[in-house]
Amino acid sequence: MTSTDTSVGVADGVWWKDTWLLDAARTKRLAVAFAAVVTTGIAVGVVLYRIDPTNAITRLDDRVAVWSVDQRTAGRTTLASWGAFLADTPVKIAISTMFGIFALWRWRRWRETLLVATSLIFEASAYVVISFVVGRERPDVERLVESPVDTTFPSGHVAAATMYGAFVVILFWHVRSSIVRALGVSACALVVASVALARMYEGMHYLTDVLAGAVLGVVSLVVCVSIIGAPDDAVDGRAVPTVSRSR
Repeated sequence: MTSTDTSVGVADGVWWKDTWLLDAARTKRLAVAFAAVVTTGIAVGVVLYRIDPTNAITRLDDRVAVWSVDQRTAGRTTLASWGAFLADTPVKIAISTMFGIFALWRWRRWRETLLVATSLIFEASAYVVISFVVGRERPDVERLVESPVDTTFPSGHVAAATMYGAFVVILFWHVRSSIVRALGVSACALVVASVALARMYEGMHYLTDVLAGAVLGVVSLVVCVSIIGAPDDAVDGRAVPTVSRSR
């Protein structure tokens, strides 16, 4: 069953059925995109860190890791802990869940909630597979925090922070103001940069790890936005890429 996608949901009162978007076609596209992203990430990791582990890029990584440790002060350590906190798994899940519930109440449809959920699940799943297969060890420096995960490529924290971009996409769907949009983009970029710097400062990631995490996050978001698609009532349908604006 299909129905018009509006800001107030469908008229027959069963919006939770009529606005569900993950049909077989979209699910298949997500699976194909996931396989492509994971394969590419593994290939990059193997080339950079397995075939020639002492190349120019890894040597730069080592220098940046040592430099980051040299910048430590009590005040910066406190700031780093707060910066990394923004992308901790419990925090990201809690924020995403609260927003998802709000979106269901506000728009009476699944699109916004599914965008946030699929983006986060896509990114997290790709991160787990890539990091497990590549198996790059964390920097050989003093670490300020402990983690049960010993692999470092790509940075899961940075990838997760980039997923705040889903909120920005939804902002673009519903707000036309250029100022508000710019503030949303700036806030997301600031969060990603803060998490990336914090994780390097704490000795948990190399420079290329955080860059790869950001790329993984952006790619995951673009894939999910393209497949989920913008709603019919978006204030500017050209603001984000879509595969289909229909259900």
